[in-house]
Amino acid sequence: MNGLTQGKIAVIVASTLLSLQWGIMLFIYYGIATFHIYLFLIPILSALITYFLVLILIEYFILRKIKILYRTVSTLGKKVNRNSLQDPELFEKLREQVQQFSEEKSSEIQALKENEKFRREFIGNVSHELKTPLTSIQGFIDILIEEVRNGGTADLKYLEKIAKNSDRLIDIVQDLTIISQAENRQMILKKEKFRIYELCLEVIDALDEMAKEKKIKFEFKDTSYIAYTVYADRQKIYQVLYNLLENAIFYNPVFTKIDIRFFDMDNSIMIEVSDNGMGIEKEHLPRIFERFYRIDENRSREKGGSGLGLSIVKNILEAHGQSIQVESKIGKGTRFRFTLEK
Repeated sequence: MNGLTQGKIAVIVASTLLSLQWGIMLFIYYGIATFHIYLFLIPILSALITYFLVLILIEYFILRKIKILYRTVSTLGKKVNRNSLQDPELFEKLREQVQQFSEEKSSEIQALKENEKFRREFIGNVSHELKTPLTSIQGFIDILIEEVRNGGTADLKYLEKIAKNSDRLIDIVQDLTIISQAENRQMILKKEKFRIYELCLEVIDALDEMAKEKKIKFEFKDTSYIAYTVYADRQKIYQVLYNLLENAIFYNPVFTKIDIRFFDMDNSIMIEVSDNGMGIEKEHLPRIFERFYRIDENRSREKGGSGLGLSIVKNILEAHGQSIQVESKIGKGTRFRFTLEK
């Protein structure tokens, strides 16, 4: 409401009051008893007083509402210090605040929708991941029970399959626990100084059998990195390297190689893992670190993993205050890079 509108309201109220008073006084003057003509000035004075009172009350009322609105829409709970509706910046500032408030709420609503979608997908993925080994375990147990009832003995191969699926269930639960701890800032890091090259050799040794089956070799680009040390949780970085190298082996063709490189970045060491695999399509890259996200559903399940490997990698590195980047081209391979504090 601008000053012109205020004035109109005040004029209407004052004019109505003036007309009413003059009407009453004229009725009294001509119908009941005469009085001094100067008394007709009283309605004019009262109308003027009413005019200014209405202006003041309207301004007070509007400013009070505007101040409440400012407090409501301001993200910082700022108070409006405007003392007059004639201030040219008052309504412009209020418009900006309302627009900002609207944009923030729209963003919050969009985020809530995305979180709800992610929650539904996550619950569905967890259910599916747990259902697969549980169904296998239940099936093999039923077979064993039937054989024992028929006078036979428990077949070792079924027990081994039950044990394998039980291990998979344990792996899924442990992986979910790690992610939950990281996301809730409850991951405890036992940082120490260690040589990153030596840790890579330990991981390669653990994956040696898997690599030999596909005739895959690991290659370090130069020898200057051998003495590089980092300051991190050794066990958790082992898990990071294990997940990255295991993925590289699985998705690499036979008779290929996996390159590992180290770069001195002054305050940190950058580790790079490159493969010559099938590559990752561009639309999948933003989501590969999501929990249970699988690029190729069938091939990923053949691997027997939980679908949580890259999510764990991301969460462990974020717990260290670091991040991981990925580059990939279809048919040419994928490259992961991450840094660790020196």
